[in-house]
Amino acid sequence: MLGEVMKVLAYLYYFTWFVWPFVLIFGLAYGMKELIQNQKTYIKGLIAASIALLIILAGVVYPNFAV
Repeated sequence: MLGEVMKVLAYLYYFTWFVWPFVLIFGLAYGMKELIQNQKTYIKGLIAASIALLIILAGVVYPNFAV
């Protein structure tokens, strides 16, 4: 089951690879800025950054599992 999830995320990454680095950097920066300002919306940016990192890593690591 985990392999199938990684496969789907890897294919998503292969077709949209140019979006995820920007989502990661801007989500992380937004989340950290809101966290420093003690606002409650910081979790949205950090969740976006963590999902982007998950998709990037699935796209990079999946070819090793496909062997």
